[in-house]
Amino acid sequence: MKAIETLVDEFEESLPFQLDPFQREAIDKLERGRGGVLVSAPTSSGKTIVAEYAIFRALSEKAKVLYTTPLKALSNQKYHDFVRAYGEGMVGLVTGENTINDDAPVVVMTTEILRNLIYEDPARLDLVRYVVLDEVHYIDDFPRGSVWEEIVIQAPQTIKLVGLSATIGNYREIADWMAENRGGMETVFHDVRPVELKMWLAINNRFYPLFKEDGGIDQKTWSKAAQEEEASYRIGGYKRLPSNDLLHVIEELRRFDMLPAIYFIFSRRGCREALQRCAYHELDLTTAAEKEAIDRVAAERLQGLKDQDEEALFRRMVDARLLRRGMAEHHAGLLPYHKEMVEELFQRGLIKVVFATETLSLGINMPARGVVVSSFTKFDGVNFSTLTTGELTQLMGRAGRRGIDVIGHGAILKEADVEVGTIYEVAMGPTLVVESKFLPSYNMALNLLRVYTPEEAEALMQRSFGQFQKRLAEAETGERLKNVREELADITRMWDDPDITIEDVRQYYKLEDRRRAIRIELKRLRREGGAQHRGGRGRRGRAMSSSGRSSQRLEVEAKGLLERQRKLKLVRSPRFGELLQRYGEIRALQQELERGQREVTGQMDEYPRKLRRLSKILDETGFLARNKPTDKGLFAARVYGENTILVTEAVWLGWFEGLTAEELCAVAVMLAAEDRERRGDRQNHGPRRYPTPAIAQTARLIRSLTSGSRTWSVSWTNPTCASRRTTTSISPTAGRRAIPSTESRSRPMSTSGTRSRR
Repeated sequence: MKAIETLVDEFEESLPFQLDPFQREAIDKLERGRGGVLVSAPTSSGKTIVAEYAIFRALSEKAKVLYTTPLKALSNQKYHDFVRAYGEGMVGLVTGENTINDDAPVVVMTTEILRNLIYEDPARLDLVRYVVLDEVHYIDDFPRGSVWEEIVIQAPQTIKLVGLSATIGNYREIADWMAENRGGMETVFHDVRPVELKMWLAINNRFYPLFKEDGGIDQKTWSKAAQEEEASYRIGGYKRLPSNDLLHVIEELRRFDMLPAIYFIFSRRGCREALQRCAYHELDLTTAAEKEAIDRVAAERLQGLKDQDEEALFRRMVDARLLRRGMAEHHAGLLPYHKEMVEELFQRGLIKVVFATETLSLGINMPARGVVVSSFTKFDGVNFSTLTTGELTQLMGRAGRRGIDVIGHGAILKEADVEVGTIYEVAMGPTLVVESKFLPSYNMALNLLRVYTPEEAEALMQRSFGQFQKRLAEAETGERLKNVREELADITRMWDDPDITIEDVRQYYKLEDRRRAIRIELKRLRREGGAQHRGGRGRRGRAMSSSGRSSQRLEVEAKGLLERQRKLKLVRSPRFGELLQRYGEIRALQQELERGQREVTGQMDEYPRKLRRLSKILDETGFLARNKPTDKGLFAARVYGENTILVTEAVWLGWFEGLTAEELCAVAVMLAAEDRERRGDRQNHGPRRYPTPAIAQTARLIRSLTSGSRTWSVSWTNPTCASRRTTTSISPTAGRRAIPSTESRSRPMSTSGTRSRR
């Protein structure tokens, strides 16, 4: 124990500050915990220090550490931070864009890369002592949350996990599940923000405090917002008009000394348009000295680019005039060196307003004095919905720079179609509760069956966080079902009619249920018969005859059932109505009990059943043979994404052959790019337009895979390979079936690709 205390003291001496109590507690539990530690703390509170101790500890033992994040931008930032701390030779980076020094003792990577490593090259994890899982609450994300669960389940038991999460309400539940898979897991919860947050509501370009000093609702703000809502109801179309203007809001931020600020806009197009408005009105937020400093940073970035094409693209993409005026945009659509330059300038206080999508709120070290949430509704991939408490907390977490600001400011722009009560409800809501979004995919099934037997793969499904939560729900449901059983037993014991038994009433209900079903069927037959009669002659006579015979047969059966009912003792009982009512209660409880038991039984085997269904489809489509991947299946196992099977089928059928590098890139964008269908981002421009005929033909062929309803015969002359003329006959129902989606809801193929939250 003394050696560990000495190590902690040495680590603390290497820091420019003293450890907070929660940080020291987390480090102590990391040492004691067999499986690791889960730290739940607010954004910018310093929970990354626990990960840095894990790196310090591993380097002292000549071991390795993997630091994973959900975003490439965050991985890039952590890489540069660690390079400054430990030197280039000690740190590596592996993302979808870069691979740098991947054999280093400390490697930063995206979480998907680690999941792929577990499947493809597990031997590389032999020397790894710690794995840091940053933003663990991403388990709640669909469809990417499954990646975190796969890592926790399948990472070697010799590795300790360091889970870092924003404040969540069920952190103990997550830790219990991790402990079940890892053999033990400690927890640390810290809910105190390092910088106090003051929240504002912007109404008609003016900021009003959302809460009073004592934390209660500010009634003046509520009244002002309510007046604006009433006006929107009285004047038609008023609610579609914006309540706040971008330029005035920025002026208000400057007036209240809330700069630098992050202005969250939930679309890339919105960020670009905001920047263009600022340029048009020549808004300037920097001093002459700050302009010179910005020029120096931009020049250094430009000199660091060795490729002429990259330099030309940099000059084209980066608006130097707006940078000099202290404004920039930040989202996943920017090139890496552009984003990194914006991050560096913002961290140095040179950028005063950055227009950003919500990805900036996820772990990237860009705290600001002020944060603006431009809209209280956000597209979630299916439709527009109100922000949740967890999402609002994540966005506001950027407000307040530790060690610089005494207080941070978060402003919500009031929209006429969002009620003030909704804003308060979300702002005062409970802490985020993480729910599993685990869903077996084709790629997961192929990789599991490549390594495990079907029985072992199904056992792994049972170890998922989703199944863990269902087991907890089963225990609660079991308690409720126990109450139903006891109530049912009491009512049954209190049956007090000596002449009429419960079975007698049950027989009456059985006959009555059948009579009710017959009445419904007769109505349907008569309706269809009437439609046939109005539809004209032809085969109407035969149809009417068949319908009439069915109706006659049902009427005879109904008459017989009625006669049987009249002979029952229950019908002649003076307590007929009372007994029916009492048995109705018994029957309702029995149905509730059966339904609950059926649901519990089905949920306990849900994920193995889904895996079996996926395996059956993969077997029918030639990706599996005798529960092992075929050559095509092995190829598909290496295609990570939502379109695994679609891409593999296209490659296997040769549809990408003959495409130039540029055309292949365009086709890849269709299959992998983000397709949010955001309001206002896409307009109906008529038929799709493609850069070349070959791209258009490839897109049509790929879309055909998801249809499965017709046979296509395509004569394709590739303009890039005119000497080769290929005629392809595609029949999705002959020897190959259309590939259904692994998601609960089906989405048609889009030329912009499938939804992906990166």
